[in-house]
Amino acid sequence: MHPSSPPAPAVPRIDARDLPRGGRDYPDVVELQTRRMRLCRFGFRHTFDLLHLGREERVTRMLLDDPVSSLEDAMGLVVWANTLYRERPGLGLWHTSDRNGRFLGLFSLTPSGVDGDIAIGVRLLPSAWGRGYAIEGGAALCAHAFSSLGLPALIAQCAPHNRSVPPLLLRLGFEETEGGTQFGNAARRFRLQQPAWRGLGPRPRRASRPLDDARLED
Repeated sequence: MHPSSPPAPAVPRIDARDLPRGGRDYPDVVELQTRRMRLCRFGFRHTFDLLHLGREERVTRMLLDDPVSSLEDAMGLVVWANTLYRERPGLGLWHTSDRNGRFLGLFSLTPSGVDGDIAIGVRLLPSAWGRGYAIEGGAALCAHAFSSLGLPALIAQCAPHNRSVPPLLLRLGFEETEGGTQFGNAARRFRLQQPAWRGLGPRPRRASRPLDDARLED
């Protein structure tokens, strides 16, 4: 039987090194680029983008955790993200924009639980749904995790009623495992072992909803 609740995610230790000095913001560092997207490290300049995403009901209704709903939440997430960049190089949450600089949402690779698991995640604004961004970014994160970081596996989780995430994960090569709960909510769970990563799989012939209308949980 699966335990009723998984261990809490591992949270990096925050200290003075994680705060920008002299009243300045965190530097604008591009972590990854895809054909159409730019994934950069979060700074306080992105606070209102996080609030926009966190207050979009069509996004938050599919989340397993609480949304970013206040200025304090957004700023705390920025500090936590920069702590993660320092503590776990190559992992993080990344502000994602298109080639014209328009905010699309965020992608993430973050520690999950006490077993060393790394979770892949994406949250996109509705204006970015149905355009292939989720699958493009998901493939880039898998390649980064396995080729650049040498991770042995990735996990992913989603709400049971989210019908968009499972086809996306299966196309990336994930396999569904035993479900459980996350933050007190029922969750479907998936895992991708590094040897099983073969790049982006073929597009299914038919799908009930666009694959990119997806909210993976971290």
